[in-house]
Amino acid sequence: MRSVNITLLLTASLSGLAACSVDEAVKTPAIGNALTEAGTLSAQERCQAIKNSVRDAGFAGSVDVTCDSDYAYVASATYPDHDMMNGITGTNEQIPVPAAGYAAPVRLNPVSSDELTTIDAAVGVAVNGVPIYDYSSQGELDVQHYDPKHDTVKLGQLDNCGGHAGRGDDYHYHAAPTCMIEVMANGEDNPIIGWAYDGYPIYGDLNPEGSSIPEGGLDVCNGQTDPVYGYRYHTSATPPYIIQCLVGSVDEKRLPRVAPLAGDNPVRADLRPPREGVENLRHTVAEDGSRTMSYSYEGEEYYVTYRPKDGQRDCYEFEQKTITHGGIVERGTFCRDEPGKRPPPPRPENDARQVHYAEPVKVTPDGHTFRLEAWADNWFAAYLGDQLLVEDSVPITTERSFNAEVVNFTAEYPLHLNMIIKDFRENDTGLEYIGSPRQQMGDGGFILQITDLDTNEVIAQSDSGWKCQVIHRAPLDEACAAEQNPQAGVAPCSNQIDPEPAGWMTTGFDDRQWPFAIEHSASEVGPKEGYDLIDWAPQAKLIWGSDLKKDNTLLCRVTITAAEQ
Repeated sequence: MRSVNITLLLTASLSGLAACSVDEAVKTPAIGNALTEAGTLSAQERCQAIKNSVRDAGFAGSVDVTCDSDYAYVASATYPDHDMMNGITGTNEQIPVPAAGYAAPVRLNPVSSDELTTIDAAVGVAVNGVPIYDYSSQGELDVQHYDPKHDTVKLGQLDNCGGHAGRGDDYHYHAAPTCMIEVMANGEDNPIIGWAYDGYPIYGDLNPEGSSIPEGGLDVCNGQTDPVYGYRYHTSATPPYIIQCLVGSVDEKRLPRVAPLAGDNPVRADLRPPREGVENLRHTVAEDGSRTMSYSYEGEEYYVTYRPKDGQRDCYEFEQKTITHGGIVERGTFCRDEPGKRPPPPRPENDARQVHYAEPVKVTPDGHTFRLEAWADNWFAAYLGDQLLVEDSVPITTERSFNAEVVNFTAEYPLHLNMIIKDFRENDTGLEYIGSPRQQMGDGGFILQITDLDTNEVIAQSDSGWKCQVIHRAPLDEACAAEQNPQAGVAPCSNQIDPEPAGWMTTGFDDRQWPFAIEHSASEVGPKEGYDLIDWAPQAKLIWGSDLKKDNTLLCRVTITAAEQ
């Protein structure tokens, strides 16, 4: 979750931003007093309004709404009864799978916030129970600047209905849910089409009474004041298409996520198809309940298909031939567990792809108690000075060693933190899956945060303030990945390998010539198992060197001098 102070923000109508440069802001009326009142409805009346919006749209049979004193819970399987996935070119090779029991919490007592909130997940829910995201493929947004490089519409990632399947094979909308509106029983009446998590309704491109919204009439979150609800959001034909930030306060701990598919093998994880897109993508549902998504790339046909598994609720038998995995046919059974939560998937014996809690470490007998949380693609070791705090519990020799590590330690400020971070490679070519159809240059990524448990404040995190020196870079020529018999150090598989500098973990080591770490977005890194099991602070960033694929081993240093960061 990311917040932006309203008082510092010149709100912009991104409805007209498509015609502007990426860094150009269009000044429009600020949110200002838009939320001076929550509207004229009581919590009970707002609960009834949410129930009515689902019932009047004709979705009462598949969507259930219950209320307590604070929230309305819009529960569904997130699987709409309209056409899906057709029209996509920029596929991620994911396919929509029902997520029974997903409950979206909508506030019944909206409260204005001093900050606008963006979320790397759903910001609301449609009246058919499908989650609603912002326009971006990268997660949290800079609401002051529209970024076409992460626009799911322009990237061809959305279907003809404004949605697609995410990394958890979960269907959600990033733009106006046009197909849903077409099948709504009251779709021609400019009705409420969804609800944001802060408690305000979402309408289509027009005002409730059918009038057009003038250019510049929507604020930076794509909304405006409302006499009944206090505020309302709208869809729009131009960016940001739908909600891009929340104006009311939200409780981050209550925000749900669709539970990931858990299976007995990793074939549905880390799917990375070509960025240039595919052709002829088709999504069909057969009479036996199986769903199939087929598509072509460079003249070859690929597909993902699944069907409900007999006798096992919320479990599905998959078969796939994906671009990511080199066109081999793979099979597996996958289930959704604990709806709305993010449990680790079942793991084969001796596989630690999860959150691993290491034994506490006492660097000094007295002092502050800290908690270090870290996730790496693929391996890391953390030191305080030269004393080891924690080493990744899965060896770097394990091909898919993705898991998070947590360790508590006692120490005194200043904290001199040293890190060794490595990406998996089979040898000094820098390649992985050597000799298989999947032979490739692997990419890395790392994130860390340290919490002072005496104050419960995050006092350090990975970001561009760290100094990180790359000591293993390979291959220097990407053509190496296509070699039938790649040889380390032999062109095109040349490499650059340096020894660890003597004394680099000491406080007096001169790192002024070391470069700063480079921050990378989640869409670039593609975090895998274990990452979502840590509640990362907004300031904690995924870091690496300048090249996610070529940089294989990094040494990083940072000093935390006090609790205030």
